[in-house]
Order: sequence, then structure tokens, then C-alpha cells
Amino acid sequence: MDGEGNDQGNGLLSGAPPEPAAKASPAVPTASVPVATAPPPVAKPAPARLLSIQAADDTTREVTAGTVTTLSAVLSSRSSEPIDATLSVEVGYKSTYPGEGAEWPVSWAPPGKRGRAELFPRKERQNVHVGPNAGLPLSFEITAPVGVRYGDRVEVRLEIESPDAGANPKLTLACVARQAVLAIKTSRGYEREVADTLLARTEEKPDVVFSLLVPSAIRGYVFAEGMSFEGVREMLKGIRKARGLVEGETTLKEVEPLLVPKITVEGFVEGAIVELISGPFKGEKARVKKIDQAKEEITVELIEAVVPIPVTVRGDHVRMLEKGGGKSGG
Repeated sequence: MDGEGNDQGNGLLSGAPPEPAAKASPAVPTASVPVATAPPPVAKPAPARLLSIQAADDTTREVTAGTVTTLSAVLSSRSSEPIDATLSVEVGYKSTYPGEGAEWPVSWAPPGKRGRAELFPRKERQNVHVGPNAGLPLSFEITAPVGVRYGDRVEVRLEIESPDAGANPKLTLACVARQAVLAIKTSRGYEREVADTLLARTEEKPDVVFSLLVPSAIRGYVFAEGMSFEGVREMLKGIRKARGLVEGETTLKEVEPLLVPKITVEGFVEGAIVELISGPFKGEKARVKKIDQAKEEITVELIEAVVPIPVTVRGDHVRMLEKGGGKSGG
């Protein structure tokens, strides 16, 4: 009995005997079926518009305060028939100081009308008639106000509405305010005094004058970088020895050579005869003995002195009389 019980204990601990494993069915190859795809849509070329508008010269021009400039555009037609269209004109201002920008007077000659008309900061619409294969000129006269700030901008935005398909042609013409270089006439020898007084006044009005230049090479003039002729002229009132502004703007190209310092001992050689034009020996003649380019100084000996005493002076304190033989300083 015991033996039988042991035989019965060999096997599963509990539960029913396991199900026989199912045989995997062989994989059946499937044939790939090509999928038809639609061809990509072909973009239709946009129809060419019969009307176009282009700037006659500049689209953006830099101007100084108080000046008047003209910006032009041309409305052209490619049609063999006359076209009636609508021209929209809008004037807008932009300022680096929001809320403080001055208004720029803008006027134009409307097509088909006599005389000029003022354009205000709003959109105006004007019917225009363009002949076959012809061009219609448009001209805008813009005045930069006296109180304009640096970077202030006026825009004339143009748009053509016509029976053509597609987007309306647009063009923006603009003027941007820039600084000017102005020449101030002074009494000779008082250039620095005038510049110092004007510089003190710029602390109260920093937006009128940006910088000052007192060139030693030009006597009787001070150069100011500012925004407005009238603003600088007003600041000059009451300044002693200031004789007023020179009419017209001085370009940076004209002032640029004055910004590069010249070596005052250039052109002098040892042994040259010079005349002292400044200092305690003013009017005396001397002979050049040594030249120091780094310090811009010249050592000379007075010709009429009983005992030769070397004297060192600045290069701009002597004037060449005779260029004798010798070597230049180094």
C-alpha cells in the first residue's frame, strides 16, 4: 500500500494535466499590392499684374532738420488698353521718442488735378487713369520739421487697387532724420571760449548739439554736430565772440581730415633754420639740433645767442625758414 501511495505521489502537485501545445501554423507569404498615389498638385503661376508701382530713385532718404526733399514713384501699366484704378495714399510718423515726434509736412500733386495738396496722417483714396503701356508719375514733397529728433521717420505708403487678379501692388517711401555738421563762425583766437560756452548750454538742451570740434588747423571756426540749424542758432544767441552760423551743411568728408591729428614735427630736419613763433623766445631765429617724433618736440639753438643754449620747444611753436641738409628726426 505504501508503495502504491509513493507511486501516486510522483507527478503534478495539483491541478489538471497540461493541455498539449498547439502546433504553429506555417507562415503564408502575402503578395505586396502596389498602392496608387495621386500626383502632387502643380502650382499654377500667379497671373502677371498689369499695373505696378516702383520708386523713381530712393525709397528711403536721410534728411536734416528744416530741409525739403522730394520722393517720386511711377505707376506703370503693361496693358494695351487704358485702366482705371484707385490709388491709396497713407502718411504715417514714427519717432524714437513716442508721443513727442513732430509732424512732417507732406504735399503732392494728385494725378489729373492742378496744384499741390497737403497730405495728412490718414489714408486718402484717389481715382487714377493710366493709359495703355504708359507710366503715371507721382511726386511727394516732404519737409523735415525744425524740431525733429534723430531717427524720426515719415512714411508715405502707396497701394494700387485695380481689376487685376492677385495682391495689390504696394510701395513705401520714407524720410529719416539724421544729424548735420554745422560751421560756427567765431572771432579769431576765441574758438575755445565759444565752444566751452556752447558746451555748457548743451546740458540743458542735450538733443540740439551732440558734439563740438575745435580744430587747431582752422582759425575762426567751431564745428557742431546737431539736428537743427535753428536750434543751434538759438543756442548761440548771447555767446560772446560767436558771429553766427555759416549757411549750408558741412559734410563729414570735409571735416574728416581735421579729426586725424598731424605730427607737428613732420617736415623738419636737423640743421634747418627756423623761427620761434611762441614762447619767451618768440621772434628769434634758431637752428634745429634734434627732433623727437614721439614727443613732437624740437631742440634748437638760438643763432644770435652768445652762448649756444639748447632749447626744446613744441613742433607747432616754430616755423620753417630754411630747410638745410641733414636727417629728419626719428
